[in-house]
Amino acid sequence: MDGDTTPHVGGAGTNLDELTGLALAARDGDRAALESLCRQVQQPMYRLALRFCGNPHDAQDATQEVLIRLVTHLGSFEGRSKFTTWAYPVAVRQLMRTTRRAAEASIVSPENFAAFLDAHAADAAFDPAARAEYEELCADVRLSCTYGMLLCLSREQRIVYLLGDLLRFTDAEGARICDISPAAFRQRLARARAVMRQLMGQRCGLVRASNPCRCDKLVRASVDCGILDPTDPRWARHGGVTLPIETTTLDTAARELDLAVAVAEVYRSDPPFTPPEQVWAGLARALPTLLAAR
Repeated sequence: MDGDTTPHVGGAGTNLDELTGLALAARDGDRAALESLCRQVQQPMYRLALRFCGNPHDAQDATQEVLIRLVTHLGSFEGRSKFTTWAYPVAVRQLMRTTRRAAEASIVSPENFAAFLDAHAADAAFDPAARAEYEELCADVRLSCTYGMLLCLSREQRIVYLLGDLLRFTDAEGARICDISPAAFRQRLARARAVMRQLMGQRCGLVRASNPCRCDKLVRASVDCGILDPTDPRWARHGGVTLPIETTTLDTAARELDLAVAVAEVYRSDPPFTPPEQVWAGLARALPTLLAAR
């Protein structure tokens, strides 16, 4: 499992009071504190953006925009709450206003996505000669498919799903972040869960061992459709990923827990993607005083 089991984190091993202290010092002009703050929050913000955008390149751009907005609005942080309590609403508002890119626009509807999966559930498993190649391609399919499922949700449903089921914010916390009522937050989350159940509950072998869809069966179809480039599996070679990516089924969880919880566990077991160096480089270009303390 990754750090998503605890929502209010800045990064691995980060103390929340430390983040708040850094934010207050940065607000008051401490450039070293500002740099440290940005370095510690860039990973959780990148992972949120990656799941929201469904594409590493788009997430890179979105993360830069989120970090810039956090820095440029830091003067409004009064320290009356933890930094993350203040930062997530800023990040969500920025993500919701980002331009829709090709990856998001490519998902026509949950029904079309489900039809693609169903059409290839009986395909023969892809069997390359090289084991390492096989692991990369299956990992790429798993990640591109599950992240594609998130794009089947509307933006409003997607952000609520990420906050509620993946980051485990309460309905009161999530409602405040999204600037909606707790009742509206619960309603959107219920709708999002229904879509994810529809897509994964009776299909995805990661959720139930008895389900028909397997990552290796989708490799050939993904290549033929241009979803997967076998010479450059972008997800499997993305920063921070160590192969093989765990693909143990969650059959026990699906039996013992609500199916929505089992589906969310698939996303919480994702590899801890590291933000590309370009995220920091872009931030430094946009805010040149950030590195002035060096």
